[in-house]
Amino acid sequence: MTLPLVTIMIPTYNQAAYLEDALRSALGQDYANLEIIIADDCSSDNTSEIVHKFTGDEKIRYFRNEKNLGKTANYRHTLYELARGEWVLNLDGDDYLTDASYISFAMRQISLHENVVLFTAGVKHTGQRKFRPPYTHRLVAEQIFMKGIDLFLNWHQYKIPHLTTLYHRPTACRIGFYEIDISSTDWESLLRLALHGNVILSEKIAAVWRRHDNNLSLAMDYNQFKANFAFIERPLAYAVSKGYDKALMQNWRQTMTDSVMRGQFDEVWHNVIRKNSFGEIKNFIKVVWKEKPEFIKNFFRLTNMIFFCLHAGCYGEKNVK
Repeated sequence: MTLPLVTIMIPTYNQAAYLEDALRSALGQDYANLEIIIADDCSSDNTSEIVHKFTGDEKIRYFRNEKNLGKTANYRHTLYELARGEWVLNLDGDDYLTDASYISFAMRQISLHENVVLFTAGVKHTGQRKFRPPYTHRLVAEQIFMKGIDLFLNWHQYKIPHLTTLYHRPTACRIGFYEIDISSTDWESLLRLALHGNVILSEKIAAVWRRHDNNLSLAMDYNQFKANFAFIERPLAYAVSKGYDKALMQNWRQTMTDSVMRGQFDEVWHNVIRKNSFGEIKNFIKVVWKEKPEFIKNFFRLTNMIFFCLHAGCYGEKNVK
């Protein structure tokens, strides 16, 4: 029986320092029917030199964009115009796979079930950045097969990694993957995809996501943070259009918003403060206040507590009234 073609997409821009690891990990996959597409978004570093070390392998196809498209547009260009596989895995040029049998295993599991639209697994986060140490994000204790709507409703619990997600390309193209240029365009797309079938969550740790100062997803400012809420609003509208209960979806929206506030507030707050712009600080607080006012209240209570403790530590408890 002919195995379905799988495409590993490697969109990259000025990631020559990391790209070789990504390419070696892709070429190391033991799946027999595989293509690897490098979509170079007009890099100005030595990306092409790194790629040419590997172009003798027939699995690899290298494309260099004539002009810089930007991250999201390059994803879309690669998926719609360059990839040929029935299944796709997107591996950014600064990340890499750690399990050589991952795609073989995933495709075998997919073949055992009906109407699967995505398979995914956990990742390791590496690289010291700000105050966050490396950690491992394991999705589940043991493999789970579930309806896509169940993943949709519990997305805040699993937080599916883009780089380990093998997804069904014809369905993805049909519903419009990577349509909006936001930080979480991957989650926006995958959330809608989940409503079209079943999903499999593996207990495996299959890849490494590098944290570094050039991660676009970790450098959001106020405007990007505000725009990024589209990854909640668009799937919500999409689910309602497919007949899911509006009240259920509104509850889901609140849960997702809470999760975003907890997960991204500190990163964005740091970026806004670093710009030293009172206008951006004010606008950021207004956006958060609109979505989750108690979050701001709790944040400032915590800030006041920290200042109180610092004051007590510096001047002695007797001087603090």
